[in-house]
Amino acid sequence: MALTDGLREIVLSADDMVGALALSDEAGWNQTADDWRIFMESGEAYGVRAGDRLVASAAVLPFDGGIGWISMVLVTADWRRRGLASHLMNRCIAALRARGAASLLDATPEGAHVYGQLGFATQCAMVRWRGQGQGKGGAMPVTPRLRQRLLERDRDVFGGDRGILLESFMDRDGSFVVSSDDDFAIVRRGRKAMQIGPLVAGSADAGKALLEQAIAIAEGPVIVDLLDAGSALAPVLEAHGFEAFRTFERMILDRDALPGQPSALMVAIGPEFG
Repeated sequence: MALTDGLREIVLSADDMVGALALSDEAGWNQTADDWRIFMESGEAYGVRAGDRLVASAAVLPFDGGIGWISMVLVTADWRRRGLASHLMNRCIAALRARGAASLLDATPEGAHVYGQLGFATQCAMVRWRGQGQGKGGAMPVTPRLRQRLLERDRDVFGGDRGILLESFMDRDGSFVVSSDDDFAIVRRGRKAMQIGPLVAGSADAGKALLEQAIAIAEGPVIVDLLDAGSALAPVLEAHGFEAFRTFERMILDRDALPGQPSALMVAIGPEFG
């Protein structure tokens, strides 16, 4: 579609941060300025302006390995149902295809119907849980050796190199890592809650142990996005009083299956990052 009504498409930069945060805040999402900055600097974020107001957005984050993530598809309430989301989605798909990359995303049930019409196919489900951390402290420092090991492990499991993303999380104030051998979880502060993820583990027992540690150390509201591969971890969340309140579908375009080792990716970073 061509934009009408005096609308203007732009590539978002740091100058658009206030408008971008207004969109994600309106939707009740957990992104910080640091999260938006990753899209603006390591990927591309697109927007639509009506006058001086940012009314819609979408973003792509390419990863080495021939895949890329699409997210931050947001339209402010009074500009919905005018084709802006579809327009920006097509821009994102085209940007990734130009790189020879398949497109991945996490969609709400309503979004999954729309994305299915664009050719996306559902690969697995994801359930968002919310609860409270125990705030017991005890996080251990991340040594250079541990950092390198978990980046390599994540690359194998996710099927693409998202080291820039994970490095950003680990370098933020309040972030911490729990690990055992090659299994790990990263916990970071979001705008509204701490978020556990990714959690990578070779077995359900290992995943449960990491999740227990992460909940014990985290403080305040906590979000966990549990993938199908981590469904055995749900009893841990229930035992700590967490509740499931939202579902997503992990979808892919221009590729037949999820890359990497999906069975070991038990908790996602979040629907915006994979």
